[in-house]
Amino acid sequence: MTQSPALTDRIADLATLTNRSEARKREIRGHLAPDAWFAGTGGRRYSGVIDAYHGETGRAPDTQAIAALDRAWREILHIQPPADYLDGRLYDKRQPLSLRDLAARRLFARLSHPAPGVPGVRVRAEEVVVCPYSSTMLLEEAIATLAEPGGVIVCPEGFYKSSSIHVEKFGLRIVSCPVAPDDTFKIDPLRLARCLDELRATGELCGVLLTLPGNPVVADYTAAELAQIGRVLLDCGVPVICDMAFDRLVASHIPIAALHVETDQGIRRLYDVMLTITGNSKGYNAFGPCKLGAACTGDGAWLQRIRERLTISFQRETTHLARAILEHTSEDYFESNHVLMRAQMEKAAGRVAAVNARLGADLLRPLGSPEGMFLSIVFDPALLDAAGMHTSAQVEDLLLAVAGVDSVALDRTGSLRPGVRLNVLAPRKAPRHESPALIDELFDRLEQLLRDIVDGQTYRDALAARGLSPLEAEVRDPR
Repeated sequence: MTQSPALTDRIADLATLTNRSEARKREIRGHLAPDAWFAGTGGRRYSGVIDAYHGETGRAPDTQAIAALDRAWREILHIQPPADYLDGRLYDKRQPLSLRDLAARRLFARLSHPAPGVPGVRVRAEEVVVCPYSSTMLLEEAIATLAEPGGVIVCPEGFYKSSSIHVEKFGLRIVSCPVAPDDTFKIDPLRLARCLDELRATGELCGVLLTLPGNPVVADYTAAELAQIGRVLLDCGVPVICDMAFDRLVASHIPIAALHVETDQGIRRLYDVMLTITGNSKGYNAFGPCKLGAACTGDGAWLQRIRERLTISFQRETTHLARAILEHTSEDYFESNHVLMRAQMEKAAGRVAAVNARLGADLLRPLGSPEGMFLSIVFDPALLDAAGMHTSAQVEDLLLAVAGVDSVALDRTGSLRPGVRLNVLAPRKAPRHESPALIDELFDRLEQLLRDIVDGQTYRDALAARGLSPLEAEVRDPR
């Protein structure tokens, strides 16, 4: 097997980079005094770190689901379960039919009805595997079925911040394929094809991992654009995993696995070469024992390999609670959340525009569509150069140490763009104290930091004032 340095060296050892980011955050938080203050504009002073790093929505489940959970808890606690609780198939400890059926009908509903003019795929319970608590476990088991020594998983730029850890534990590594260079952040079929062809020629390519509709950046695709990407994937001929965890966080989304793509061999379903993974922790806002992960595909043999690896059991109680969430979350709940998220994203985008206007230059640029819970922003490279910063890891570092804003560096998501991901839906200063109103304070802190840089403050000096040493920039190949 021949390694391809042109692609793999651009962001070297993503798992090490991710682990370093986590360790550095602990170092800075441990160093900051409990009464540390952070500057805002106009002489304002703020206390406490704003956690815009986490991935919680800060939303409670649907009121109907909460009522159903209350009933389910009482039935479990008082040993008064409903009659079907005794059904060995519905509550099977390995793969409960009740949850596989609900996942097919609810979690994968958009595959059946993706968009007008798109035929879609009706997902059946027998094409679904489920696991308790988290979709991450399903992701890891799916990756394990593709693993070969020295192998590569291609991920288009902009994937989940900890994907590298889950991929590299199996002896694989991620190659990040650049998306379109503009701010739409869409997968470029030509760039993806070149990346896949080069790695297939070396014998390294094991599979592809997509993150759609997007985390950290939501990109808005038409069915025709997704079909172009689908043809590239079919031509490549390797298994594809799609992380669709944010499906219910956006108002409209065409799951790529729902497409029927015209090829030289006729019409083919992407569903038959793709494993789609999701869960109920985001859109449904499930928690703890109510959470589950689910995956579906038309490739029965691949599904069976994953099923055989999933040795963890569901407790009947867990199935009962997860079932309550899935059965009793209404469509009105999703629509209401979409309205709230869109308003918050537009508010955050307005804060960015206002900061740029006051400073007289586009020092911050939002990426992608104003959907979901995260705003990803790119900083002006000339401004960062003047401050002695060259990587998003250094931007992440400066924001936390000097502005008291915890974020996710975009290099953790496979991107070389000098920016960060911010949770603008539910920033918080303590767990379970999420507050959308904190974005005003967040952007006021950020604006003051930009003003200080414009006035000549450097990264090294700013950290020294906090008693910290700066991160050294790693050498990267140019884009």
